[in-house]
Amino acid sequence: MPTVPAVAFDKRRTAAALLAAEMQRLGRAGLAYVLCFSDASWREAMSRLNCPAYIARLASPTTRRGIRGKLGMATICHYRHGHAGAVYIRIHGRDWSAIAETVRHEALHLARPSYSHRQVEAALHGRH
Repeated sequence: MPTVPAVAFDKRRTAAALLAAEMQRLGRAGLAYVLCFSDASWREAMSRLNCPAYIARLASPTTRRGIRGKLGMATICHYRHGHAGAVYIRIHGRDWSAIAETVRHEALHLARPSYSHRQVEAALHGRH
């Protein structure tokens, strides 16, 4: 497991390494994904990936029109639309344990896109 990083750059690098390790552990190391560390980079990635759900959300009359946020969408888009997964891991203002928990959570969503949040939580915390 990666060591506890001290600064934001190290947190990003360590989160990326942990996500790769988790994908390997889950037997899905070959899956393509884009890892983002800000709302803006996530929006750019979703646009570049030409995600139909993202495009539909942008066209929706109920979409928030501010410049920030993920437009009310989840922080991950995982292969259900025929493109690489897009994962947003918030680093700013968070300690390493919270970041690592999010990375593991998102890795499960990527590796097991059919899992519900209840199943992800069960897999992460051994709850049945």
